[in-house]
Amino acid sequence: MKTMRTLYLLLIILALASTAFAQEAGNRQYGRTDRRAKPSNGVIFGSENKDLVPAQYLEAYVLLNSAPDEFVAVFGAAQEGKTAAESNLKVNAQLDQFLNAITKHGIKRNDTFIDFITQNRVYSFVPGNNIIQEKLTGFETKKTIAVRYKDRAMLEKLLTEAAAASIFDLIKVDYVITDMASIRNKLFEEATRVVKQKEEHYQRTLGIKLRRDAIFQEKYDTLYPAELYETYKAFESGTVDSPYDSRTQVVRERKSSTSYLEPLDRSEFDSVLSQAGIEPTIQSTLFLRVRYSLAP
Repeated sequence: MKTMRTLYLLLIILALASTAFAQEAGNRQYGRTDRRAKPSNGVIFGSENKDLVPAQYLEAYVLLNSAPDEFVAVFGAAQEGKTAAESNLKVNAQLDQFLNAITKHGIKRNDTFIDFITQNRVYSFVPGNNIIQEKLTGFETKKTIAVRYKDRAMLEKLLTEAAAASIFDLIKVDYVITDMASIRNKLFEEATRVVKQKEEHYQRTLGIKLRRDAIFQEKYDTLYPAELYETYKAFESGTVDSPYDSRTQVVRERKSSTSYLEPLDRSEFDSVLSQAGIEPTIQSTLFLRVRYSLAP
């Protein structure tokens, strides 16, 4: 019996542990998949399937931290009305108030974009004689507005003006890099340097002479700050045994969650370019695997 209780407790602990998953920052943080998987299994020997010739591989895994060139904040607005036209006019007035306010902070109209999302019917339950009937009572119009800016401090001003216009939904903040090609060039140059350094190291220390045959794998990846936030809840709670009366209810307090930035672990990489500071950065990676054969 004691063994069964121990097993049951272990299963509960495992189930609770499996519910802890990473989430994004901002209001879009309610669900994402974690992409922090190293593309290498660390195996440097293998064989070609065609003729089963043994092959050796040298790998390089490099990281580059980049500051964004600009930001794009996306806010969501929604208004209800008795008619579709009324709900549309109300949300337009809300967005116009926000646009006029941020113009005073140097945001130009061509740095903003309003996107129509949806217009829904709204139904409500209306009580009658011994019946509660669902009826159409209005319409709801939803739109988003994207704002582009370069100064990181501008977000605080946007949030203030959005709240004044009763816009409380900051959906996301995108980090933008305008020249991704130059970042990939830097990553490739550093990765090839690391591979050549390993090649020379094997030859100098072990006397192994290798001949480069081909690039076997070249995988670029970019992780933005929104993908690097973790979420947790910190609290201690008591337990409640079976209530004395089945009518007794247990009412629990709401526990708030906290998010924090968790960048990629630098120890996983052969080389890190542009060390990350205290501000969120865009993290670009390159995994390069080169196939070798023994030189004659």
